[in-house]
Amino acid sequence: MTGGTDDLLDDIIRRVDPADWVAAAQGARDEGFDRFDWLDATDDIGRADTVTVVCRLQDRTGRAVRLRTGVSRRDGVLPSLATVFPGAGWCEREAGEGFAVTFDGGDPRRLLLAPDAPEAPLLKDHLLAARVAVPWPGATEPGEGGRSRRRMVPPGVPDPAVWGDRDPAAGPADAEDIAAGAAGGRVRRSRDGERGGRSERGRGSERGGRSERGADR
Repeated sequence: MTGGTDDLLDDIIRRVDPADWVAAAQGARDEGFDRFDWLDATDDIGRADTVTVVCRLQDRTGRAVRLRTGVSRRDGVLPSLATVFPGAGWCEREAGEGFAVTFDGGDPRRLLLAPDAPEAPLLKDHLLAARVAVPWPGATEPGEGGRSRRRMVPPGVPDPAVWGDRDPAAGPADAEDIAAGAAGGRVRRSRDGERGGRSERGRGSERGGRSERGADR
């Protein structure tokens, strides 16, 4: 187990192995951090093939310690803290269905999602179909207004070069592309892809036309 502090919140940070997760929580409780605050998770895609799980505990004076650990994406397993802090069970159910983490010994029932809902909607490579179907405000396509702007995608929707218009011959997108695409922003123009080819050809024709007009003068 390694430690440190968070300069923003002044929390004590302890990084523990998954196998020591329950023991670390028990040790913190015995030190006086006996009030469960929250438990949540984050997707580390693009940096590591893991999901980071964080639990925050407080003592009676307001001091806090955060326990951090990492498990595999999609099939991560972590011992449940519900035997130490019963309130953690609710947070584990929410994090479990959102990030596809199994909390061994905890309540496996879903908390927020319907039984037939897609698995792990909070993982960054989960495709938000509703964002694709609904026009994104401010994304003006050529011919849709006075001045056209480069196409944009909303947060949570991968760049079409990553998903949607991706060339099957390119194979699956890697983690870095997915993580970058999940942030939203401008659509990339690939020089090798069809979209890039059209853009390059269009700019080439425009440049050619200008050159020819210049030559005529």
